[in-house]
Amino acid sequence: MWYAIKLVLWVLLFGSALLMSIVILLQESKGGGLAEAFGGVGAETFGVKSGGINKFTFLLAGIFLGSALLLHTVWHLG
Repeated sequence: MWYAIKLVLWVLLFGSALLMSIVILLQESKGGGLAEAFGGVGAETFGVKSGGINKFTFLLAGIFLGSALLLHTVWHLG
């Protein structure tokens, strides 16, 4: 039983990592990056309403993080 759960979690982990990498690389660049994010023109970066692609990226990140945490927990249980 633990083997099947581990297998599903590994598939979720690697699948979400691969998909997230592809989605992030396909996203449109928004500007100067981290240097502008904390001062000057880029300060409004964190206040911008996220679109559909950003929500999908956050969903994939949540799936990645959740599967990693669950995999760690299941790994030590069985």
